Amino acid sequence: MSAVPAAAPLDLVTVRRKLRDVREALAGAVALLGELYDGRAWVALGLSSWQELVDAELPELAQLLTVGEKRALVVDLRGRGLSLRAAAAPAGVSAATAKTWTDEAGVQLASVTSLDGRIRPAARDDKIVKPRLTNVARAILVVREAGERGVTVHELGKRLRLNQCATSALLSRLAADGRLEYRRPAKRGQTGTYLAR
Repeated sequence: MSAVPAAAPLDLVTVRRKLRDVREALAGAVALLGELYDGRAWVALGLSSWQELVDAELPELAQLLTVGEKRALVVDLRGRGLSLRAAAAPAGVSAATAKTWTDEAGVQLASVTSLDGRIRPAARDDKIVKPRLTNVARAILVVREAGERGVTVHELGKRLRLNQCATSALLSRLAADGRLEYRRPAKRGQTGTYLAR
């Protein structure tokens, strides 16, 4: 068997030109997808939804795109007014992933067009959203609530629903950082407690 000769490396000008061409082609593809969606192309094909069109006609699209390209595609389509599921369909990602990406990009819409082409109000953001606390913040709150009595590893693990190893590591780290104080037990074999500083 003869070896296939390696291709000669491209020069910098050629590489830059080809990268520009790829970017233009991707931008053109995103615009075409938007036009297909806006024109309800699935109806002309006798399909019931955008998702069905993407699955039947463009299944390779999700496999060809990198994660960054998928993200850019989802953000662009969502910015054009597509619902999360509709924007996620061509990229082959979940609606939850699409929501994360569009939230990070700051895309906010008053109305969206769903998979079947109906226009409806976007999800309302005026409901009260409780911020999620980290385990560190939750641990400090529990220790502060306990006051001078303090909290043991077992008590905190039960409150935070963490296993003993994770709770012990968390408390040890907080004590080492000076955010909590460890009180040694009076007798050997007893459990020490952690107090707020």
